[in-house]
This record gives sequence, structure tokens and C-alpha cells, in this order.
Amino acid sequence: MSRILQLKLVGIVFCCVLANGQTPGSKSFAKDGLSFDYPAAWQLKDDTTGDAQQFTLGKADSDVQIRVFVHKGRVTAEKLPDAKKAFIDPYIAATTKQFIDMGAKPEQVADSSEIGGAKADGTIIKASLGGEAGAAKIYWALVGQRVVVLTIFGPDKQMKQLAPAWDLVRTSLKVVDPKGAP
Repeated sequence: MSRILQLKLVGIVFCCVLANGQTPGSKSFAKDGLSFDYPAAWQLKDDTTGDAQQFTLGKADSDVQIRVFVHKGRVTAEKLPDAKKAFIDPYIAATTKQFIDMGAKPEQVADSSEIGGAKADGTIIKASLGGEAGAAKIYWALVGQRVVVLTIFGPDKQMKQLAPAWDLVRTSLKVVDPKGAP
């Protein structure tokens, strides 16, 4: 195959990947206005309820999990503090209690990140279980008028190794109103 033909084929493949908006080796999820990409080697479990779209992502050979929670109700920026009190603060408290119940002495540290291009507040709950350091990193933001809470948790070493998976989910997440503008 000529060098020029090879370059054209590479260009076509690259354009197809860009047009698809998907990272090579990833899958896309899209339903009810929520979409995100995740690594193809990861499994997606749907735990959606009447109030929220909820998903757990895991990899067979890892203890790391990523959770996606998107409340179905529309929220304005002014109401985000109320939503935080209603279901984010209790979620953080329950996660902290899980660490305590497992015999750890968790520490909380404020953090920030980004979810789908929106500034996200967060908290990191650090703990050591069986001598291995780990954490639950919980971030929340208003994306497309819906409250999004993303969590990654597991052993520190594995979370560092799997950071590209976390970044893929976190940065690709989008929420659009399937019914159009209000």
C-alpha cells in the first residue's frame, strides 16, 4: 500500500472518530437527555429510579468504581444549595459512615473539579482499610439544569492508574432537556 493511501486511510479513520465524538476504545451511553462516554472494558450497571438516573461503572480486574447520579428534576443555580442539603450532604454522610463501619477513620477534604465543562464542588473522603490507602471522591455540579453527582472510589493506587477512565466519564458527560427548552 502506498504511503499516500495509508495517510489518507489514517485521516479518514481519525475524522470518523472525531465525527463520532467518541474516544477510541470507548463506548457511549445516551438516554433521556443524559450522555457520557466510558471505557469499552468497563461494565455499566443501570440503577435508575423514578427520581434519578443512576449508573455504576466497574472493571472486572479492579476495585475502583465510578458512580453517576443525575437527578431527574430541573434545578436552578439558586436552588442548588437546597439540593445539596436534600441529597448530596446525606450521601456524603452515608459514604463516611460506610468507611467508619468498615473500621476506618475517614478524613474529609474539600476539593473541586469539572463535570461536562461545569465547575464542580467536591469532597474527598480519605481512609485506610487493611493498611491500603483509598478514597471516595464525590463531586457535584449543575449540568443542563439537572444536579449531577459523580463519585469515584477505591484504592489510591488503582484510582491513579484508572484516572483516564474517570476523566473520560467526567469530561464527556452532557445533559440536555429531551423536550427542548422550558
